[in-house]
Amino acid sequence: MLKGGGAQVATEAATEAPSPPPLRIESLSLRAYRAFSAEQEIPVNGRNLIVYGENGAGKSSIYKALRDLFARRPGRSALKDNAHVHPLDPTLTPRITITFNDEKPPLEWTETRHPGLPTADPRVALAALRSSFLDYHALLETNAFHGKRRPNLFDLAIETLLADFADATSGATLSERWASVERAKPVKHYQHIAYLPPVQAACDAFNTGFQAALDALLPHVNTLLTDLGHPEMEMEPFERGTVAYNNAFFKEKRGFAGRELFLRLKYRGYYPEQPQHFLNEARLSALALAFYLAGRLACVPSAPSLALKLLVLDDVLVGLDYANRRPLLAVLEKHFFDWQIVLLTHDRHWFEVIRAAIPTDRWTCHEMYEMVATTGEATPYLRPVPSDIVKATLKQARDFISQKHLPAAANYARSACELLLRKQCEDRKVAFPYKPDPKKIMFEQLKKGLEDKLAGDQPKLDALAAITPHQARILNPLSHDPTTSLNEAEVVAAIDAVEALMTALREP
Repeated sequence: MLKGGGAQVATEAATEAPSPPPLRIESLSLRAYRAFSAEQEIPVNGRNLIVYGENGAGKSSIYKALRDLFARRPGRSALKDNAHVHPLDPTLTPRITITFNDEKPPLEWTETRHPGLPTADPRVALAALRSSFLDYHALLETNAFHGKRRPNLFDLAIETLLADFADATSGATLSERWASVERAKPVKHYQHIAYLPPVQAACDAFNTGFQAALDALLPHVNTLLTDLGHPEMEMEPFERGTVAYNNAFFKEKRGFAGRELFLRLKYRGYYPEQPQHFLNEARLSALALAFYLAGRLACVPSAPSLALKLLVLDDVLVGLDYANRRPLLAVLEKHFFDWQIVLLTHDRHWFEVIRAAIPTDRWTCHEMYEMVATTGEATPYLRPVPSDIVKATLKQARDFISQKHLPAAANYARSACELLLRKQCEDRKVAFPYKPDPKKIMFEQLKKGLEDKLAGDQPKLDALAAITPHQARILNPLSHDPTTSLNEAEVVAAIDAVEALMTALREP
């Protein structure tokens, strides 16, 4: 019996083989494409990715490469049209290469073949239905391009926001439903009578699918508006037209009526007909973000999937202050935890804020700069940076010690300590009196708030108390005048205390 039982256990173990991990991008390589001349690899390591780059450094090249590669309807000439104008080697042709974590050969996009055409690579085809690419210009489509008219979001909804929303019964997407409507349109006037039943049936099917998509979208929009820090705005059910074919006698009057979709936004009890002229930029950006992100949540199945779900955001928060940016990170963590996220920004402060807030084991960080080669040609230069900003800042402090630059070392020690305290206070949900700019919360407030949260955890409290002797001279923003007399031993001791605090606070 023991022998037989052992065989049964072995059989069960064999049948319960671990499932493969979800598909993730390990690296991206660009060659002779837009800003990139010679081939350059961008390591991603299967994590989320954030890239800081000055304007013109090549961030948009990354955005467009991913967008056009994972397009639902890939353009055959998109790669050739974006070829690098003056490659270092004129024989190089543009190429985009992606390596996934599936141990299969890398995926290549060349001038001769897009991996989505003519026979789609399933990794691309599935990801194209589960991906979203958003830049600042896309945000403007929801409001700024409507002049003084009431924004009509019909085209935006069926072409972008809800294009991938699948019908629960047939599986047809909303964009496919609309394509069926347009195909059913009679071509000749004498066809009207015979073709009216099919075109009306197509319109009815589209109207049903469109309403289902809007019903799915609405709760996501309101949840995201609240999570983005704007509960004062609430979306009520959309006002939409009923799409129907108008079989007028004159050709110029024939077509589809009812192509209308208007939002009904309640703002503190008021219903602005033209939100683009009523709301400030922060609220307009939050509204646009809520629409786009809600569209992805409504369209993409929430059930676990091995397919790649990719969200790429390129400088979508231009012009907004810290208080209106910070909630986006919480939204991504809460609603897109199973997506692979790519953030691209030219804002150095925002880049550092993200590095200070993100889980260090789930993100890869890079900086990009424009580098001029010996030939005189500009090309992007990529520099990996640690995702753990506290550890990186402490390392820089020690590097300054070795260079005998004590004021700079003290400054980096203070910065590392503040970053550590802020992150720990955020993670432990320490409450502070409201300030529009959280950076105005002082060092002593951070320390005291953390002490209250650590009550009863003596090792952590001891490590926190160990930085107190260094506050006056080292961990003080007013103490780093280059003429101030510092000695190496006290600066090193302060760095050691901050490092010991970091270790203690990160222990379970």
